[in-house]
Amino acid sequence: MRIGKTLLLCLALCLGAVSIQAQPININQANVEEIAENLQQVGMVKAQAIVDYRDEHGEYHDIDQLLQVRGIGISTLELNKDLIVVETITE
Repeated sequence: MRIGKTLLLCLALCLGAVSIQAQPININQANVEEIAENLQQVGMVKAQAIVDYRDEHGEYHDIDQLLQVRGIGISTLELNKDLIVVETITE
């Protein structure tokens, strides 16, 4: 009986983890925490680099510009291309 409960608990935890999905994120508007939370294989250091690049060079106009950010390579970009939105923010 104990094994059955353990298996059910494991199954519930696995299904719960699958239902948590990252949301598309506008890299011209998102802060460091939002970028790190929503992009795969992007932690706080890479997220900070994305924001720093934006602050230094202005808004992103194309997701390929992320390749100019230190620590962001083709594999990271490909992994996240469906999660990245580039919308300019004009005031």
